[in-house]
Amino acid sequence: MSTPTTPQVPPHGADDSVDPAVAGRAAFPELPSVPVVPVKSRKHIYFGLGGLVVGLAAGLALGAFVGAVSGALSESGAIPRAVEVCSATDMEGVSVMDGGKSLNLQTAGEESEGTTALTVVCVLGELDAPDSLYTKLESTRALDGNKSADWAGFTASWTYHPDDGLNIIVETAAK
Repeated sequence: MSTPTTPQVPPHGADDSVDPAVAGRAAFPELPSVPVVPVKSRKHIYFGLGGLVVGLAAGLALGAFVGAVSGALSESGAIPRAVEVCSATDMEGVSVMDGGKSLNLQTAGEESEGTTALTVVCVLGELDAPDSLYTKLESTRALDGNKSADWAGFTASWTYHPDDGLNIIVETAAK
């Protein structure tokens, strides 16, 4: 007796039919694959540049402030320092005023007491007065009235009369 044979069923996917997804690709030529590059965030670059700009601006502002303050402080101390260097602290005709921000130099005239021209030259020299100021002082006449000049950080005004001598007021620019 013979045993009946069961028909052979091909395993799943073993038939000769083509997968529809693969069949669609076969119609188009194969393209080279392009690597996918992830988009990189540039936030860290912008954040760094922003920090650099803020830091630079703050540094410049702080530098300008410190320079202005130290300049004002050095100018306010320059007058008392100049008077002290020239040994004119207690000299007649030399008066430091306004907490060291101004100075009165009064030279002796025919009818008045005061300091010497050498003391005036010394004090003005310590204040870095330009040579042109000395020439202006020497050429001032009684008829000229009140004259003035300024230089780095200072202003001077003066009058002259033979009876009263030369009266000079020097002030710092930072009042």
